[in-house]
Amino acid sequence: MTQNRRLTLAAATMAGLMGLTACTQQPDQLPHWPEPTVTADTDLPMGAVVESLEDTDSHERPTDPTPFGSISPDGRLPEQRVGEIYHRGRIIVGVAQSLNRLGFRNPATGDLDGFEVELAREIARDIFGDPTKVEFRFVDSLDRVKALNEGNVDIVMRTMTITRHRQAEVEFSTPYLHVKNRLLVLEDSDINSFTDLRTKRVCVARNSTSADLIREYGPRELMRTNTWTDCLMAMQRHQTDAIFTDDAILSGLQAQDPYTRLIRESTSESDYGVGIASSRKGRETTGLVMQVNATLQRIRTDGTWTRLYNTWLADYLGASQIPRGSYRTEIEDTELQEFRKHHGYNGGESS
Repeated sequence: MTQNRRLTLAAATMAGLMGLTACTQQPDQLPHWPEPTVTADTDLPMGAVVESLEDTDSHERPTDPTPFGSISPDGRLPEQRVGEIYHRGRIIVGVAQSLNRLGFRNPATGDLDGFEVELAREIARDIFGDPTKVEFRFVDSLDRVKALNEGNVDIVMRTMTITRHRQAEVEFSTPYLHVKNRLLVLEDSDINSFTDLRTKRVCVARNSTSADLIREYGPRELMRTNTWTDCLMAMQRHQTDAIFTDDAILSGLQAQDPYTRLIRESTSESDYGVGIASSRKGRETTGLVMQVNATLQRIRTDGTWTRLYNTWLADYLGASQIPRGSYRTEIEDTELQEFRKHHGYNGGESS
């Protein structure tokens, strides 16, 4: 396939980033298209920057100790665990609105759809008996922790990886999705593994951890864009050779362009969790963590998680094991509080 066809797809991507649902199948044979007439760096996505890595020192893969576990649910009713939310009549959830398959605006209905959006509705179902009792608010990935700590949202469900570093500031639920860091390339690319990146340019979203992770594999250049869909548009225009992030995000991009493919090899694995503000003066969130974990515990056993995964992700990512809950002991809870104090986070108040 040639670049003119990809430019057409790029335009379509910009016009309907939030609108592609996830159930299309890739054709067995793709048509031939005429030769391109544009150069590699014509009209970079707005805000995109390219950084040369040829003269920089090599980087080892950043390491983060195993995260602390979450808080185990108790036997209380939702109105006892989350009384303020219960009496408000809705839960406020921070989500994405342009991550296809995870959290995106459905053009047919105008509603938000996707795996993470549906999980949020399951949390509302268990609190109110009604999955529609959700107020969704768009949260940029850079502002997820800020939105929680300023009380703009109750929880965040936006591709938030559970790390010990982030646990210094926020609580996490148990995992709801296991992901692997991989590459997305054009279907006729000569990239087949991470060892093929030495002369290539790789795209990542600005302020993502992917920029640090990919340095270990020594690509020639790094492109940073405002969004993952900007990375897709850049690759369709031959302005980058590959996109690097976790496979849940990449599957949504692949669903928007059948002329792309996921590289099977992965570099590392991690888990998404629901982000929740840590308890602080005047705001006790332990009950909310318990309530969210109670829902995740339910959907693991009643078939809901499998149904949602199969609807939104399985056709590109294949079968996946249901993430298991990991709860911390009293000793581990004490260790976490000491960890937060060591990092200048005292009960939610900055030092």
